[in-house]
Amino acid sequence: MAETRSLRRPVVKTTEKSYAEAGEMTSEKIPLKGKNELLSDDCVEYLNYRVQQEEYSGRIYLAMSMWLDNNGYVNAAKLWRRYSSEEMSHSDIARTYLLSMGVQPDTPVLESPEQTFTGLPQIIEKSYDHEIVVTKQIKELADDAMKKMDHMLYEFALAYLKEQVEEHNKMQNWVDQLNAFGTDKIAMRLLDHEMKDYL
Repeated sequence: MAETRSLRRPVVKTTEKSYAEAGEMTSEKIPLKGKNELLSDDCVEYLNYRVQQEEYSGRIYLAMSMWLDNNGYVNAAKLWRRYSSEEMSHSDIARTYLLSMGVQPDTPVLESPEQTFTGLPQIIEKSYDHEIVVTKQIKELADDAMKKMDHMLYEFALAYLKEQVEEHNKMQNWVDQLNAFGTDKIAMRLLDHEMKDYL
């Protein structure tokens, strides 16, 4: 009669010691939750500041959009509302960076931006000036990152500077049209109509 083999696997008793000896992870080896050591405290501060500034930019453009909507600039209102949404999405770049490095981003307290304007020309000029301010902030960030040889922060700053080129291109277009065609009511009516093509 042929010998029959058991199909059941033998029971192997394991202990905490045997796992450790086999190189398995024990509770002592689980990495602790916290900030990645590659992320400097300065970098955390810069990133949280960027979140705050991008959200504030969104609020500035939202206030402009509401004023435009309330004063008959239908297409300009929609366009500045879109600019507002874009600024809010820019803040997510910094949030994602922080979260990737084990840091919970701050939820910033934001001031109320200016609510009333004299017209679309002033809104265009203020938007242009605001993008200059933002670009200067990010250039300072890039300069500081280079001095400290913080390559990760420098790459982050470059990503934002690339975004700023697009922002300047948009605002420069509207400033150029103001300079070329004037700011009277007919010019503003035509400009508002043209902005429909940018939505």
